[in-house]
Amino acid sequence: MKQIKAIRKRMHQPAGRTIHPDEFENFVLVRYGLTLKKRLKGIHKETVQRFLQEMLADTPIDQNWQLTDILGKTLRRIGNKVPFQFYRVITNDWPEIQHFLQREIPAVPLTERIIVSDPVDDTQLQEIVSTALAGNTYSELVDNNPEMLERVKNQPASSLQTNLLTDESIDWQKVAAVFGPFNFDPSKAADAGTRQWLEQLMKE
Repeated sequence: MKQIKAIRKRMHQPAGRTIHPDEFENFVLVRYGLTLKKRLKGIHKETVQRFLQEMLADTPIDQNWQLTDILGKTLRRIGNKVPFQFYRVITNDWPEIQHFLQREIPAVPLTERIIVSDPVDDTQLQEIVSTALAGNTYSELVDNNPEMLERVKNQPASSLQTNLLTDESIDWQKVAAVFGPFNFDPSKAADAGTRQWLEQLMKE
């Protein structure tokens, strides 16, 4: 809270002041709280915030952010730590998330401003998210299951991905049918707040 208050104070200081790179993540999250978060509803507020936290933790502060690359890397990092409903929320809210990133990241007052490029269109979004879900499916299938690994090891990931699509868009009913038997367990969360969020997310 002290860091956030300090950043808010800096926001009201004269133009030309810059922040240290160590303050970057908190600065962006404060901006999220002041802008996009107010327009989202219910569990979407915390879900998008947690996505941004993962993205910011995994993305170097350099001068060129390529969103197609960043989205894919972030989803791979998250993997099966969340239920499939997380991916559905991020997919539905991606236009607003992307607009936030395109507007706010270049505006962060670093000594060298960040350029945001390669926006993700809807076709790319369906491809990136379905690829991540297919990877999660494969991971769940073979986890501590040598017999299943033998059965699917020659099955290309693209076929797993295709099983989740209808007319080149993610079919969330198919996704739910695939992930349902795996019984995501929120009790394994690191803390009570995360567990409560996961339990609410699974009802989304």
